[in-house]
Amino acid sequence: MKKILALVLAFAMMATMMIAFGEAEAKTYDLQGMTVKVRLWDSPNPYSADTDQVNIDKWLPIYEAAKAKYNCEFEFYSPTVEYDEFTTEWLQSVASGSPAWHITNNFSAMWLLAMVGNNGLEDISKALETIEMPEVFKKTAAAGDGVYGFVTGYQGTEGLVYNRAMIEEAGMEYTPTEMFMMGKWSYNDFYDYMVELQSKLPEGTYAFFIDPNYWSIFASTCNGTAHITNDLEVTMAGDAYIETMEFLQKLWNAGVCRMPNVTESGGYDNWGTPAATFDKGVEVAMTHRAGWQYGGMNNNGIDWGFVGYPWGSQVTLGVEGDYTTLSDNYRCAFYDYGMMGNVLAGVENDFPGIEKEYLLEALVNLSYDLWVSEERQAELAAMVNEEPGETAIDMGAYNTEEDAILYNFLKERNIYNCSSTLGNMEGIYACSYTGDDNITSFYSAIRYAIYDNLSMRSVLEAIAPQIEANLVAAGLK
Repeated sequence: MKKILALVLAFAMMATMMIAFGEAEAKTYDLQGMTVKVRLWDSPNPYSADTDQVNIDKWLPIYEAAKAKYNCEFEFYSPTVEYDEFTTEWLQSVASGSPAWHITNNFSAMWLLAMVGNNGLEDISKALETIEMPEVFKKTAAAGDGVYGFVTGYQGTEGLVYNRAMIEEAGMEYTPTEMFMMGKWSYNDFYDYMVELQSKLPEGTYAFFIDPNYWSIFASTCNGTAHITNDLEVTMAGDAYIETMEFLQKLWNAGVCRMPNVTESGGYDNWGTPAATFDKGVEVAMTHRAGWQYGGMNNNGIDWGFVGYPWGSQVTLGVEGDYTTLSDNYRCAFYDYGMMGNVLAGVENDFPGIEKEYLLEALVNLSYDLWVSEERQAELAAMVNEEPGETAIDMGAYNTEEDAILYNFLKERNIYNCSSTLGNMEGIYACSYTGDDNITSFYSAIRYAIYDNLSMRSVLEAIAPQIEANLVAAGLK
């Protein structure tokens, strides 16, 4: 009898779930035949005469189905200014009471803080409650207390790559990947490894090259910190961030780091140096490379490996020898990504008679239906209730299974770092430091503190109040 009762209850529960799912499926939005202004980026307009037939055949049925489902029309926005002035045009349109666009398929994180800081975007956190996907994808585009867009996959991080042949020929007992996976990649471990490697490399070859700016972005989050938090708290003068940058200075002073090449104008070429050395298999055993740069290394026949950044005292290892037990504050940075679901502020002005909360739900769901395939929507819904367990390893561009496993582990610990976003905003990083005329910005401050062997703490404590004042002056705080 108990078994029969259990089966009855189970079927009742399944029926309830199916009804609930059916109701969710049946939920529709009526935009009363009004026009939705669409901003596209790297995606074709299927109604344009300039669009090729292949893309028309792919996208036109999707847009036509959405028009019918949401009872709306489409109008396509075209910017009237250059890329660097996009946010200015959008904010001016918001201020005029007529937003330049309502929805977009690809909105760069570089624009997020400027738009949110000037009240240019709608908070869509409540609207996102109607979409079934992992919470991490809903919260990626958070700023302050609001959420302003969503993503549909884990954002890729970046890490360190090493020349496997150089490591082996130097006679190192373990590769950097193996060291990380053994839980031996703390600052002390990393320092000892790089010093030993340097001692075994041929003259003129260096264990490491790194742009201090990249170290600031990526190494800091792997030590549970950042120069500025995503809530715009200036933390660069705190002990955690100072530890991160002082450790790089320690590596530099140990002679394991190659200086950047010098340009014709006399400046340091941090960008071009890895391509001129590591990517060609000469002079540098380890450096930072992004995924899109792997092709150059592969084309040159480099046998390379991947490893995460080391961790400092802010991060702990739960179980000795098990990297998967790194404390939750070991996070892997990314600094640009494309999101969707963004809605310009004041959108309700273009939809008279439609309640704003309902309108935001409709526009967010419309974005989801237009630019996320039904197959991906089903995958995202399944991920919400997915049980942890064995998953197939995505080898991607990686040369060994260990590299791929480590990358897949790290990308699920990703966190947005606002460094480049703020760096693209005029005046935010402007600063000076008495005694070194090379320092005119946050970027030059951390570079020249190392190149000129200044007190890192003194430099950061001096520039932090200046950056704080710049954020206030820009209206971001």
